[in-house]
This record gives sequence, structure tokens and C-alpha cells, in this order.
Amino acid sequence: MRLSDYLYQIAGRLHRSNDGWTRCLVGYTAFSFMMIPQALIWKIHFGFFTMATLSRIRDKGAEPTVDEVLVLDTVFANEKLAELFKPESYHIIDYDQEWDEGRTNPYFPELKSTSAKFFNADSNTTTGMYKFGDVETGAMMTLHYKTMPYSNNKYHFTEPFLIYDMYAEVTHNGKVFTETIIKAEDTLKTKGIFVPWH
Repeated sequence: MRLSDYLYQIAGRLHRSNDGWTRCLVGYTAFSFMMIPQALIWKIHFGFFTMATLSRIRDKGAEPTVDEVLVLDTVFANEKLAELFKPESYHIIDYDQEWDEGRTNPYFPELKSTSAKFFNADSNTTTGMYKFGDVETGAMMTLHYKTMPYSNNKYHFTEPFLIYDMYAEVTHNGKVFTETIIKAEDTLKTKGIFVPWH
């Protein structure tokens, strides 16, 4: 069952592998397959590039997952939200996170370069949400967030799902309010998106 779900997840995101580099890998793998009878080197090429192509498709089709502990720590560190949601009494009702389609995000113009388009079918950013409830206060919250891949070469630190934007829509006792937790403009002052070139 887990294998079928895993394959279903990858198949549902095959469009993410429709970039120039993956198409080159598929083309060269097919060429190596046709050349197998000619020499041993083509068998080696076929084996290597088959594995490289399949691993790229697998990685591009994987389900995005943000660090849930980081999300909870961020929520409970916010004073306004901490009054309504406690670590002992909160519960998660729903969760969703999916890759953003295309390269049209206005925050990341670097994705429109020729090399970025060749190696990436989309921006590698995600949009997600959590639905929270608290059994003691009766408050409900929908937490919206956006992530981007980030790499800091100085400290050799990478984060494939760095949260750069987050806000919460909260309802409590008939009152509705929106709380901004992380502003995209503030995050992007010190951090830039990592554009994969492989």
C-alpha cells in the first residue's frame, strides 16, 4: 500500500520533471539503450543514465514536507496566538502543502534566467496550510505559509523548505482576525532563493 501511494505521489507530479535537463537525460538514456549491442561502454552509460534519470524524477515528484516542529515553535512563540493555542491542548485538523506551478513568483526574478529555466520546470517553492483547533479555548486557526529552497554556502547550511511567508486566520468567540507571523519582505532582505542547477 505504501509503495502504491509513493508511486501515485510521483506520478501526480511528473509535470515537475518536464524541464530541459530531464528531457536531455531521457533522450541520452534512450540513445544509450539503442547502442547497447555496439560496445560495453554503452551498457555502462545506459545503466548510469537510467539511474540518474529515475532518481531525478523521483526527487522532483516527492511530496513536499515542511518541518512540523518548526511550524509549531513559530506559532507558540507568537504572543497573540500563544494566548489561544497551548502545546497541551491544540490539535491539528487538516494539513496541505503542494508545489507552486510555473516560475511567475514576483519575489524571485532569478528564476526567469535561461539556465534556471533549463534545469527547473517550476520555482521549487511551495504553498501550504495547517488547520488548528484548541480544545480548551475553542479557538480555530488556518495557518498559511509559503516556502522556498535556501542555501547558505558560508555555513554549509541548506533548507529545502525555508518558510519565508506565514500568516494566520483566527476565529475565537465570534471574532475573526488575521495575524502576520513572518513577512516575505523581511525574510527576503537577508535570504535569497536557491536555484538548483542540476
